[in-house]
Amino acid sequence: MIFARLGRPLPARAAARLAGLLALAGWSCASAPRPSAAARALEKNPRATIEGRVVDSAGSPVAGVSVYGLPRGKDIPWPLPAVTDSAGRFRLTVFAPAEYGFLLRSEGRTVVTLLPEDPSRLAIPVVPGERREGVELVFLREAWKEAAP
Repeated sequence: MIFARLGRPLPARAAARLAGLLALAGWSCASAPRPSAAARALEKNPRATIEGRVVDSAGSPVAGVSVYGLPRGKDIPWPLPAVTDSAGRFRLTVFAPAEYGFLLRSEGRTVVTLLPEDPSRLAIPVVPGERREGVELVFLREAWKEAAP
């Protein structure tokens, strides 16, 4: 029962018409675009690893933050996120060769700022098979609070 009227299903013909109208209006279901040839070629390369810590502006570790690798380039697939441990450490497995910035997600929100130390502004390059260590990301807690709904 996808479409209902007053708790009763719509007749099949009416439901099909409504679905067609919604599709014409741009209200249809969408799926991710098919990967390009360049993205498929990149997926065949050995992955790189980016390891580091998330700290606050005082240098203290921040636990429980999701770290997303933000690919810099059109045909670079998004890697799976990592979650920081009690020492603020994270480990991302990413597609390479590529450059990455980072998005930090906490309490269901991702905040990007104009500040130069914002992790989204970084550009960390990696090559296939590389293990990049010592990346330190600053969790801008003050900006997080200012952006609160």
